[in-house]
Amino acid sequence: MADFSEFRREWRPLAGAFLGMGSALSLNSYILSIFAPYLIKDLGWTMSQWSSLGTVQMLIMFCTPVAGRLADVFGVRRVAAVGAISFPLSLLAIAMMSGSIRVYLAIYVVQIVVCSTTTATVYSRVVAGAYSARRGLALGIAGSSPPLVAALFSPLISTFVESHGWRAGYLVVAGFSAICAVITLLLLPKQQAEAAPRIAMTSGARPRGVYGAIFANPVFWIMLVAIFLVNLPFTLATTQLKLVVLAQGLPAATAALLVSVFAVSSIVGRVLSGAALDYLPAHIIAAIAFGLPVIGLLLLASPLDSVLVVTVAMALIGTSFGSEGDIIPYLITRQFGIRIYSTVLGLLSAAMGLAMGGGNILLAITGSFDLYLPIAAATAFVGSLMFLALGLPALKRHALAAGA
Repeated sequence: MADFSEFRREWRPLAGAFLGMGSALSLNSYILSIFAPYLIKDLGWTMSQWSSLGTVQMLIMFCTPVAGRLADVFGVRRVAAVGAISFPLSLLAIAMMSGSIRVYLAIYVVQIVVCSTTTATVYSRVVAGAYSARRGLALGIAGSSPPLVAALFSPLISTFVESHGWRAGYLVVAGFSAICAVITLLLLPKQQAEAAPRIAMTSGARPRGVYGAIFANPVFWIMLVAIFLVNLPFTLATTQLKLVVLAQGLPAATAALLVSVFAVSSIVGRVLSGAALDYLPAHIIAAIAFGLPVIGLLLLASPLDSVLVVTVAMALIGTSFGSEGDIIPYLITRQFGIRIYSTVLGLLSAAMGLAMGGGNILLAITGSFDLYLPIAAATAFVGSLMFLALGLPALKRHALAAGA
């Protein structure tokens, strides 16, 4: 029980990260689905114009590595402040804009570029640094913020927008984000981040810069490839979730309910995996958690299409999807240490985004879920097994040499 005293001592950074992650850029993936029908109808946009947002969203792959490096160099509070203050201002700009899709896309570009400093790549650093005995659970609690906030407030915002319009809805969300931004910045510690050292990957080697050290470390490349492979199936969690349920022959009402099952499972998975990381080897937890979608995907690919079977499949995939938010950060602290934590997380987050985009391409190539599901299951299986390599003695020596 003494280990849980960390939550009493370090509640401020955890609360700050929780509020920060749940009130800025991560909200976009939830509020866009609420506001989209009203924007398209009221402003006369076409679905083709709206789909161009997908191209803009790819910017996040380039922005998160930059945001991560800035957090390591200048500290979380300074870097997060830029995005935390800018995000509600960007929502105000949307509320007051004309009907031009180009104006909206321009605001969206600025929002992604500037507010990438409010993602888990930045905020989770302060949690990883503050906690040691209960680091996994703390990361899980902080990372559950975006889906939890969305689950609690999305129905309220949907009702409000229906009654008062999308412009008023954006003003309400902007107000919420602004209040959370102020509280977040008051809670976050003010101390400067430690300067990342020059790291020699092996004894007697010439010192390399931070990126040279990271790229020379085989641990990084194993994690990069493994993360890419296990994230290919998570395309289902973004644009295809309801469609894959409908493809099982279930009615639309049931499909909507199963989407909720997925969301709840992702929150449960994040907290449970975080707690497990504090007691069991991280590479074992990673292999198990990222192996769960293999079963779920194969169930979806099978002739079994009852509500129970599909529910189990959605729960397994959702649990794995949620667990990624604390497993990867936890592994980074163990393999690379806290000084270059956000730099490494930013690079690996870019791989996650690239994999999800690759999953969409794979689905387009296969042309249906019938072929996509078993292929995605195979990539998840290989990727989950790769995490076991992190427990090998040779790679442990590399992790220690990297400053872990």
